[in-house]
Amino acid sequence: MARYRRSRLRRKEEARSLRQAIFFGTLTVVLALGLVFLGIPVLIRMAIFLGELRSSSLPVETKDVLPPAPPRLRPLLEATNSAQIIVQGFAEPGSTVEVLLGGISTKKIIAEDDGAFKASGITLTLGRNEIIVTATDEAGNTSQESGKINIDYDETPPELEVSEPADGATLFGEENKITIKGKTEEKTTVTVNDRFVIVDSGGNFEYPFTLDEGENTILVVATDKAGNKTEKEIKVTYSP
Repeated sequence: MARYRRSRLRRKEEARSLRQAIFFGTLTVVLALGLVFLGIPVLIRMAIFLGELRSSSLPVETKDVLPPAPPRLRPLLEATNSAQIIVQGFAEPGSTVEVLLGGISTKKIIAEDDGAFKASGITLTLGRNEIIVTATDEAGNTSQESGKINIDYDETPPELEVSEPADGATLFGEENKITIKGKTEEKTTVTVNDRFVIVDSGGNFEYPFTLDEGENTILVVATDKAGNKTEKEIKVTYSP
């Protein structure tokens, strides 16, 4: 769309230039005839008039001082266990998009014709990372900063403890139902044999489990918000 507008403006400028060339060419012929039939004084007055007319018809150049709008960023994960991420969003088409990590410039790319941009290979440091993006147009005007995005880079697996039942335990009797109990970190997801378990604000969890006759394998997995996982596998044998 932007290229189409530029092409249409170019055609209009060329048509206007052609009309001006024809007009001034005609005036030149009239000026030459005036020199022959009217003399030098009239020629001078016509030349002055021609110069004033030409200067008044020239387009007035204006400097672009309007900064582009702040870039809009696509949401990022709150935390990640990957050292590198991709920052994407939208800015003024053709503007230079600059990604700042912790206030330091780390990447510059050009926004596409539709305003989309994609900055790959942004390397995080362990802990909290603050990301800000700006856009600078062709005239050198720089936008205000985009909204800040904070992302945690964490590569440490969460702690996980399974307190009940004990690994290798053997249960007898008619009752084949047990309760799996344990503890992990806050804001961590826990599954038992791929089934989600409720974790309270202190990281504690309990899950009712029905044993089959013979050996039962129970896999408990804790996954933190960055995607790090800790697994505990226990085996319980049940004999009616």
